[in-house]
Amino acid sequence: MLEHDPVPIHFSIPATDPLGREEVVGKLRFFPDHVELGWRLSGNVFTGGKGELELIKIPYPEIEHVELVRQWFRLRHLVLRISDPSLAQDMPGVTMGKMTLHIDARSRTEAKKLRPLIDYNKSTFLLDAFDKQLAEKDNTTP
Repeated sequence: MLEHDPVPIHFSIPATDPLGREEVVGKLRFFPDHVELGWRLSGNVFTGGKGELELIKIPYPEIEHVELVRQWFRLRHLVLRISDPSLAQDMPGVTMGKMTLHIDARSRTEAKKLRPLIDYNKSTFLLDAFDKQLAEKDNTTP
């Protein structure tokens, strides 16, 4: 497998309530074997400071869809769908495994690298799983 440095993407998810209590800030890091999603609730007057950092590890085969949304010739959003919604069930602003992440301005150049990186890693893991199934089938066949 190809070794590379993790690609960091800083993001935010705006609050869904009018008082802004559930605004999420975080960072996605793309490692060779999984995606690490670190998030916390943004601090405000009502919560008394920033929330605790929570980490979610998402294997590449769990990623169903990645979409980079452009507005006015700039990357603005990253839509990420995962097949197991229970991985991100505690994260505000995520519904049924679909999260719309607003890309921070400092991460827009790194975000352009995401699509080929995720497609490559996902195809590598799917190919490895297929090879394992094929080897198991060969071992069980008389």
